[in-house]
Amino acid sequence: MSQNEKAVLQSKLTVYSVCYQEAKKAKDLKRMARLGMIIHDLKNELSILVD
Repeated sequence: MSQNEKAVLQSKLTVYSVCYQEAKKAKDLKRMARLGMIIHDLKNELSILVD
């Protein structure tokens, strides 16, 4: 995967993490669950790229 694609994944992770924090502040458990799954998947994709 190219460096640009890795940067895009890292940017997405940052955005979704901020959204997760906002959902946490609002105590929106449904949104936190959905965002948590997306964040988990992005972290997995990034860890595969690093290995």
